[in-house]
Amino acid sequence: MEDSREIQFREIQKIVDACIQHDYKTMVDAFSLKKEYLNESQLKDYLRQEIFRIAEDVVRLRQTYCALRSIHTDMELHDFLWESSFFEDLTSQERKTYLAFECVKFDMEEYLQTPTAYDDSLPYLSVIVRFIVSSKYLKYLQAQEEKLLPPVEKIPAEALQEPKEEHPKSVKVLGKSNPFQSNFTSKEIAILTNCVNEARVFTTSVTTTILKNFFACKLDGVLKSNNNRLLAYLMMKLSAYDYITYEWQSVIAKKQLVFGKTKNKSLTRTDLSTANDNVKYIEPKGHEIIDKYIKELKKG
Repeated sequence: MEDSREIQFREIQKIVDACIQHDYKTMVDAFSLKKEYLNESQLKDYLRQEIFRIAEDVVRLRQTYCALRSIHTDMELHDFLWESSFFEDLTSQERKTYLAFECVKFDMEEYLQTPTAYDDSLPYLSVIVRFIVSSKYLKYLQAQEEKLLPPVEKIPAEALQEPKEEHPKSVKVLGKSNPFQSNFTSKEIAILTNCVNEARVFTTSVTTTILKNFFACKLDGVLKSNNNRLLAYLMMKLSAYDYITYEWQSVIAKKQLVFGKTKNKSLTRTDLSTANDNVKYIEPKGHEIIDKYIKELKKG
């Protein structure tokens, strides 16, 4: 169920999305007009210069504003202001400012005339919009540049084949593999199943069988993380109380158990390590749900 903070941030997200859409369209339209006056050689030079210029601007923004840290990784999410750790990255006063803002009073015309006009009432608004628009436009320009590159000559598949090597005969290893070093009872699996479903750790609800297979590294498919920080927080807590190995990040990455929310590829150890480092200092939204079930788990 949405709380008042989530509702407020989703309304602010609509404002941010409208600003991004307008500014991005303006930049793309301007580029399309410029193309009409440039020959191919001039266009290549222009694209190179623009790509370097915008890349430098994007990097400078990331280095200057800590608030962009989570937005950089989660800006493809539908509601990145709320779904990322942006809210946690704000100071206490900045959070109050966001929650007190009256969205109905936002005037797009005023923003278009002065993009920084609302930066006091919506901290970092102009910076967020500029960062995302520039990031999107940078990808657009890179795609335009690729269209001008000469086609890559394909190498015949036979030329890429390496000589076959003799592999040693496989050896059957006896015993049961247990990468997570877990030994959950049926009751504990049931508690954890309720935990991950209520906290929405994954994009789908899971059954006790799915979660049991997850810890056994025998999933018939993959799970998708709904929030990497929540996943890291849960696994960190389980590791802290010796329910699983402290090397859980390596297990998830090596076994490719979990995919990212927006990208169809498994989370790497770096992804999980970054999320784990974040939750050590700032508890993610929904941590209280996990804490409740961990407490129940410890009761036995």
